[in-house]
Amino acid sequence: MIHLVDDQRLSAILRAGAPQDPDVAVFTTGHWYVRLCQAVLSAAQPGTLSGPFLDLPEPMRSRAIDALLALPESIGLVSLRDLGPIIGRLRTRHQLNILAMEALAAAIHLDAHVHLSVNSPKLEAALDDEGLTFVVS
Repeated sequence: MIHLVDDQRLSAILRAGAPQDPDVAVFTTGHWYVRLCQAVLSAAQPGTLSGPFLDLPEPMRSRAIDALLALPESIGLVSLRDLGPIIGRLRTRHQLNILAMEALAAAIHLDAHVHLSVNSPKLEAALDDEGLTFVVS
């Protein structure tokens, strides 16, 4: 089974530092990964994405930031080389911002179950339209 996780779920995985379920492959998108990096590495104040990292005691914080800087091999990241053509075709069917479009394309490419931390009505509708499963938690 493949899980595609958003930036908040990715954050939780990196902070936990625990091995993943061997029966589940975890992937994220480039935009979700970049958004998490920007939030954590340039945080002047704790925010939704940066706060959980900043609140960790040392050395857990250093370990989590190291994992953020060099994603563990257990977390996949799909190349835009693979997603570009899919995104191009999806544009005729869905009106999504680029972050959501990349997530939809990655979910299709991977045939993944998508894990969202917050509701995204347009993305959820597009996932439904494409016959993909998701959970918001």
